[in-house]
Amino acid sequence: MAESPLQLVSEMGDKLAKLSFTRFNKGLFLDSLKQVENALSKIEQPLSPETSKKAEALKKLEAATKPLRKSIIKHGLLHQNDKDIRLSVATCVSELFRILAPEPPFEDNYLRVQFFECESVGVFELIISLFKELGNTGCPFFSKRVKILEIVARSKCFVIMLDIDCNDLVLQMFNNFFSVVRLCSEPHLSSLINHMLSIMTHIINEETSLPLLEVVLSNLVKQEKDSPYAAPQLAVSVIRNCAEKLEPFVCGFLTSCFLDRDAVEGDLKEFYHEIIFKIFQCSPQMLLAVIPNLIQELLVDQVDVRIKAVNLIGKICAQPDNCLADRYPELFVEFLKRFSDKSAEVRLNALRCAKACYLGGPFRKESREILAALESRLLDFDDRVRTEAVIVACDLARSHLKFVPEKLISEATERLRDKKISVRKKALLKLLEVYREYCKKCCEGQMTVCDHFEQIPCKILMLCYDKDYKEFRPQNIERILVEDLFPVLEVEESTRHWVHLFSLFTPLHLKALNCVLSQKKRFRSEMRYYLSVRKKEKGSCHDETHEQMKNSFVKMSASFPDPSKAEGCFQRLNEMKDNTIFNSLEELLDNMTIKNAEILRDKFLKLIGNKHPEFEFLQLLTSKCLYIFDSELVRCIVNGLSSNRYADKHLEDSSINLLLAIISIFPSLLRGSEVQFQKLLERNGLINDKLIEVLAKAGPHISIKYSDIYPLLERLCLEGTRAQSKHAVSAIASLSGASEQFVFMELCKGLVDSLHCGRNIPTVLQSLGCIAQYSVSAFESQSEDITRYIYENLIKGEPSDVLASFDETSGCDTSCKLRSYGLKTLVKGFLPHRGSHLKRKINELLDSLSEMLQTADVPNGHISRYEHLKSLGILGVLTLAPINFREKELFSLGLIPMNYMSTYILRWPVF
Repeated sequence: MAESPLQLVSEMGDKLAKLSFTRFNKGLFLDSLKQVENALSKIEQPLSPETSKKAEALKKLEAATKPLRKSIIKHGLLHQNDKDIRLSVATCVSELFRILAPEPPFEDNYLRVQFFECESVGVFELIISLFKELGNTGCPFFSKRVKILEIVARSKCFVIMLDIDCNDLVLQMFNNFFSVVRLCSEPHLSSLINHMLSIMTHIINEETSLPLLEVVLSNLVKQEKDSPYAAPQLAVSVIRNCAEKLEPFVCGFLTSCFLDRDAVEGDLKEFYHEIIFKIFQCSPQMLLAVIPNLIQELLVDQVDVRIKAVNLIGKICAQPDNCLADRYPELFVEFLKRFSDKSAEVRLNALRCAKACYLGGPFRKESREILAALESRLLDFDDRVRTEAVIVACDLARSHLKFVPEKLISEATERLRDKKISVRKKALLKLLEVYREYCKKCCEGQMTVCDHFEQIPCKILMLCYDKDYKEFRPQNIERILVEDLFPVLEVEESTRHWVHLFSLFTPLHLKALNCVLSQKKRFRSEMRYYLSVRKKEKGSCHDETHEQMKNSFVKMSASFPDPSKAEGCFQRLNEMKDNTIFNSLEELLDNMTIKNAEILRDKFLKLIGNKHPEFEFLQLLTSKCLYIFDSELVRCIVNGLSSNRYADKHLEDSSINLLLAIISIFPSLLRGSEVQFQKLLERNGLINDKLIEVLAKAGPHISIKYSDIYPLLERLCLEGTRAQSKHAVSAIASLSGASEQFVFMELCKGLVDSLHCGRNIPTVLQSLGCIAQYSVSAFESQSEDITRYIYENLIKGEPSDVLASFDETSGCDTSCKLRSYGLKTLVKGFLPHRGSHLKRKINELLDSLSEMLQTADVPNGHISRYEHLKSLGILGVLTLAPINFREKELFSLGLIPMNYMSTYILRWPVF
């Protein structure tokens, strides 16, 4: 019959006692101890509800285990140095605690360390020493150590340590636990932490002490580099479980740090702000009495103390669902005041906190106050603070584009005009990040196009007017427009943004953009010229071509941020024999779409490699070869206009203005969109003046059939507005080619006939004046008839009654306007665009002008003759007069003050 586990434990206890008197044999000891372990694990603690039966069962257990306990204590098993035997003994001890609980299996003097015997070891010391080895998860006995930990946690035998004053061992155990969780790998952490947490929680709830609190707090805040987060996590769990017991100790310690930190012992006092933050995260109710002390720290004279307090409050405010502003309103108000602190360092730290605070709860009431404080720092007198404010404002905008106030973005954008170049440069970088993010959100359908974000590129363009810093010259702004402004977008999306931001343009914006585009055009033209000269170099005079290329280098270098450096790079590039580089540059110049050009550019740069001696220069050079606007964008604008995509008339006008701005500099980009553009011109019979101007600019570069478009242009010359007729004549000149003289001859005849019939006289006069500038021969063929009509009917006589309904909104009567238009037509007859030789004499015209100046009537005598002549438009005509006009007569008549002469009389070549 098999022995029961209890009998086996009793027998093996006796056997172990006998073995202790024989020569030490590790194998026999381990075999015996393993048998004991197995037997003990099968024994359950008595569970009988009857007290008498349970007591009887316990007596039986005590009797059966007595030999084993005696062997452990009195026969040296507790004092074995061998690790394997110590582990088996510890396992047996833990099992004894389990089955004999709540009574301890050993007397108190054996449970704690026995210092009076130098080799003696207490039971708890043995167990705690094994806990320290739990960090070695790869050890084959790791599971046995975990089992010991589990049994100790379940049996709560550690409470006995408090009863017998083993506080030092408790402290050691806490330290061992934190050390172990730092070393353990993730798969084993959860079970270990649960058992450790159970032990530590019961001990603290049973008896709290300041040394134990210090262990917990030090592990809460002191995390070793590259170590896992397990130790702080365990400390957080302990604090949460024991909040009520720990609160008096925590508050006492932290209050001492606030009131007299120098009197507090230990290094932990240096981390009291971090301790507050960590505790606030896990158990904020513990700090109700502590947090108000931060108000005093915000008011002290020491800058470093104020900075630490600001940073702490900032981190607390950044926590989700925190109610610091509601619970401590005075503290929050004082925190907001630190944004305007007398110390720039404090203001800087407050701004950094603003970002975290807002992101922690963008829709909280206090977030609006934080944004207001942030906005005020954009005008701070310290440039470092303004820079930080821009950074924070832009970062917040990128994170919450829809919800950040428009005013904050607008104020941040104004920093592009800051007096400090460092602030401007940082503002430029951060605002570009914001704009790219905004474009991305619009592309994804998460946002709609809006003015305050489109103002960003508008303000960036205005940097072109800053002549003091090379960073903002047009050549740098050009690179921003090409490479940095937009993320990767489809052409329809980038067109949408360009049209909208163009609707915000002022004349200054347009001038800046024209400057950038003109510089781009000059560079591309000069680059083409250089490449053509280089190709012809072998068959021409070397000195001559060398001089030509040298001049080209100087001109092209002007488009680079550092012209002198670029010129040297061009010289070195020209000496290279690799024609692949020059062929690639030519191919880039020929490509009219940005997308394809960028593919070619990337392929080329990858081919030469970043180790090429001129890689950086070629990177910049190829960027210069790219268009800012390409034929695809132009096609998209034309398609949008022809399909009535723009419901808003303002945006439709903006798209036309954008098209005109592009085509004025790069007329060839309209190529490929001719069919749609022609349909657009004739849409609904409504003609936009600027579309005719686009046609005039692009005429020589596009393939529109002249016979198809001429009837429209002719009608505009006869029946359109003066602006339309002007551009229509220009368009005819650019489209008619070799047949120009014949076309203008016929058109001029028709215009003269219309003139005599009195139909649309202002437009007809404009058309004739413009023809005079494009075709001298056509105008001269009718000049006698035209001149006679203007002198007799407009200048000397009174205009026809047919024109009584002529526009009077300007305050000038019909007669006045028609005289001015007539004079302009006559003067333009002497100012051809192409410098043709004129046989006509100008004296007759000048005599008429002089006579008009002398006899001009001044109404009511309330204004000067000069002002009256100006209102009549006559002085406007004089701005076109050549230098042989008799200037002295003007002064003698007192019509034009000396200081106006340079303004109103242009110095044209003498005919």
